[in-house]
Amino acid sequence: MVSTECDIITAAATLASPIKTRFQHRRQGIPAAFSRVARSTRKRFSLSEDEELWVDLQKSIESAGYALRPRYRPGWVGSWVGTNKKAEECEDSIGMGNAPIVMDATRISDGVQVLLKLWINNERDGPEMGILRYFSDPSRVNDPCNHCVPLLDSFSLVGLERAFEEIIVEPLLRDWRYPPFYMVAEALSFMLQLIEGLEYMHSHNVAHGDIHAGNIMMDPKDMFPKGFHGAFNYDFRARDYDTKRKLLRQRTRLQSYVKYFYIDFGSSAKFGPGEAHSVRPAWTFWECPEMRRKEGQVGQVAYDPFKADVYALGLTLLTEIQKRTGLEFVLPTLLGMIAENPDDRPSMRELKLSFHSMLVGLSHGQMRRRIGWIDDDNPFVHPEAWGEYLRLLWQSYRYGLTKDIITDRGGPWWRFCLTHQQDAAVATCAEV
Repeated sequence: MVSTECDIITAAATLASPIKTRFQHRRQGIPAAFSRVARSTRKRFSLSEDEELWVDLQKSIESAGYALRPRYRPGWVGSWVGTNKKAEECEDSIGMGNAPIVMDATRISDGVQVLLKLWINNERDGPEMGILRYFSDPSRVNDPCNHCVPLLDSFSLVGLERAFEEIIVEPLLRDWRYPPFYMVAEALSFMLQLIEGLEYMHSHNVAHGDIHAGNIMMDPKDMFPKGFHGAFNYDFRARDYDTKRKLLRQRTRLQSYVKYFYIDFGSSAKFGPGEAHSVRPAWTFWECPEMRRKEGQVGQVAYDPFKADVYALGLTLLTEIQKRTGLEFVLPTLLGMIAENPDDRPSMRELKLSFHSMLVGLSHGQMRRRIGWIDDDNPFVHPEAWGEYLRLLWQSYRYGLTKDIITDRGGPWWRFCLTHQQDAAVATCAEV
């Protein structure tokens, strides 16, 4: 990576990092009953106070058609109690993460893994339900360019309306970084889908408002046909548990198409036709330049959330690229996204066209190249990397590269993702 480009990304990321951590802010606005942290004096593998509250909800959740893990059923006793088993080796010793408003579960009717999220109609999370319902409408949910996590269900619990309005049910997605990318083609598909997904949101006058690596997930059902532990995304012990049970992925990203999704729409905004694109700063992981008050300026600064989205996605992708080697050729296409002046940033439509133009100029050989790490000179840091890459290289000839980044599919690229575009826009694409 060229040092100048590296310096630009590092400087932007440093200035854009907010003072508050996500966890600190996330607890604001949560009902007192759901914001208590487990006492350090409690036994390591016993239920925390946050977990005990989910135990209290278990029967009501089950009546709605969803089952929590055995750990959260009333009367639970650790399976290691009274045996010679080590607690850390037992599945039911794995708890929940630091976000007390989310919990993994299973849909009783078909065994599908889902995520439950307590939705609170407040300033922090209020917009989420409306955005989820909008993009989960039957007319939009199956659009290939729609990369908003679908809303599977929602329900309320009688008597708890003051604590939270509803429980949101979403598919259980997986952290997109596990497994990591080993081949250029994998990373290109990831970037293209995020660009298309945000362009799709913007074409519907919706700004996400809080794009960062943690608000991007992948649908793992085809890669992991046997499933994975529900706590995988927020407990490293769950990852170790899967490994010991040999629930390693059965398929790679070349064997099965992986779709990436945006999640967490609590900071999102939807605008009507002709409505000015202006909002006041809410919670966002990346703080773009226009959010910062200038010297002597009083009060909050209004800014365009669509241009802020471009900046946030750009900085997210660039900081991830900065950790790897082999993707430097993408930088010229993305650097404009983090321009200091918001008016100098491309729209997502312009960026999508630029990205596709870049893809057209790449050979299949370039797409098959290995992605490394900046610490690749230490052979003990990523011992599995070369083996995984060689596996993918062989599969790239057997199964082919990911179809979304291949532009020679019997027609121009733009005709494969047009369901949300107007005729005029299609004509514009055809002329490019």
